[in-house]
Amino acid sequence: MLAMLQETKKAQFIGIDWDPEAIAQARSRIGAYRNRCCLIQDNFSNLNAILKQQDVDKLAGVLFDLGVSHHQLATARRGFSYKYDGDLLMNMAPDNATLVEKLSNTTERELVSVLKNYGDVRNCKKLGAAIFEARRALRTTHDLRALVEDVTPRRFWKKTLPTVFQALRIWVNNELENVRTALTVAFQALECGGRIVFISYHSGEDRIVKTLFREYVRQGFLTRLHKKVIRPTAQEIAQNPHARSAKLRAGEKCVHS
Repeated sequence: MLAMLQETKKAQFIGIDWDPEAIAQARSRIGAYRNRCCLIQDNFSNLNAILKQQDVDKLAGVLFDLGVSHHQLATARRGFSYKYDGDLLMNMAPDNATLVEKLSNTTERELVSVLKNYGDVRNCKKLGAAIFEARRALRTTHDLRALVEDVTPRRFWKKTLPTVFQALRIWVNNELENVRTALTVAFQALECGGRIVFISYHSGEDRIVKTLFREYVRQGFLTRLHKKVIRPTAQEIAQNPHARSAKLRAGEKCVHS
């Protein structure tokens, strides 16, 4: 956002993030551009209500940067990463249910589905059953990590641990459904000729964007700005290894839509 503010002189920006810590960090960085930037702590799936509150009818452009930030992953107390010991939270916002709370109200079948559909976890049935059985004893990230390692052959730890944590995080925050809702509302609010850009880091997110973009193109409502998805270059990955899995899709709303 800061780069966009620096490149424009009059454009007004609305920044939305569910995480109050991310909003606080953004506020500390926008400095002199504060009068042109409204930062809102909310889920972007509530974009329709947010635009009404801000008395905004149409948007000239929309940028979605999905996934979690390095700050969130590296902050142990948030419980997002298996690399740090912290409470088993994983919620993007304090008012959202934590993983511990979600586990207390789930079924074994749902857990298996979460691991399979959100993380493509290879031994999802065995792991889902194990997590369900131990759910009341799981309180920290190290508790969960120890369980995954106990159920999974050592040679698969490196791949299984991040996918399990990712799948559970997506489930806790209802991330894929939020993306679907936000994209639909954002496209409706986009003015004719306006552009919409998505940067996703998970195949499920990208699949939603790809499917909806394809449908809008079929209906004559959208023109893709690039025929194929854009991936980071080797140089970009070297500068920022976290960008390795990023996928960018962009489109322009057709004038006659």
